[in-house]
Amino acid sequence: MKKILFFVASIMALFAVGCDKDYTPDASLTTTFWQAYPDAVDVEWERERNHLVAEFKLPGISNECEAWFTKGGSWVLTTYKIAYSSLPDAVRNSFESEYGSMTPVDSVTHVQRSNGDDIYFLEIESIVNDELVDLYLDYNATGELLRTWVDVEYYDNIYYYL
Repeated sequence: MKKILFFVASIMALFAVGCDKDYTPDASLTTTFWQAYPDAVDVEWERERNHLVAEFKLPGISNECEAWFTKGGSWVLTTYKIAYSSLPDAVRNSFESEYGSMTPVDSVTHVQRSNGDDIYFLEIESIVNDELVDLYLDYNATGELLRTWVDVEYYDNIYYYL
């Protein structure tokens, strides 16, 4: 019986630790956040990779936003899910010249960084080596492609051996 109770307690402890991302920020961080985003709604805080992150909505701008801060309360960056039509012309033209205007875009994220350089992440689905993949394209505001990376969807190793 003791072993069963120990096992149950261990599982509950692991579950609690794994799900404990919620965070209550101190007053100075809350003040900093509200000064920057006075119209924010549905704000939730969590810890993420040694940062404090506020997830929120900005009515009329984006329903998916994140503001990242250092543990000391300094703002690092903010992400906004935006519509493809909201991309700067330089980014949209660069993307369309490489992938065509008919390539469907799954999502677009605008990233404002504390160093002043904005980045735009585009996620598209494409076929690479006969596999359906998620293709991620990172552009700066002038339309320069900074990075491309691939995530294979539905990859099943068995097909390699058929």
